[in-house]
Amino acid sequence: MYLSLIITFLLLMVIIVTAIQNSMPLDFKFFIWTFQISITGLIFYSSIMGGAIVAILTLPKLVKKSLHARSMNKEIHKLREKSAG
Repeated sequence: MYLSLIITFLLLMVIIVTAIQNSMPLDFKFFIWTFQISITGLIFYSSIMGGAIVAILTLPKLVKKSLHARSMNKEIHKLREKSAG
């Protein structure tokens, strides 16, 4: 748990330092749209989008774990009642 938090923090620091050192504007083309955005903004928005994609992709696994834990707790409760009674 703490190792992943430390690694995430270090990666975030690398992104921030890179963004601060490279803050010049650039022309960004995406299909038919053209934007003029700073490299700092591009790095920031790319990081946010990447985090959102990872969160969305891990959500089904977290829900499945939660439902499994809930069913196991119900089964434990039933077995305790059965052994007590």
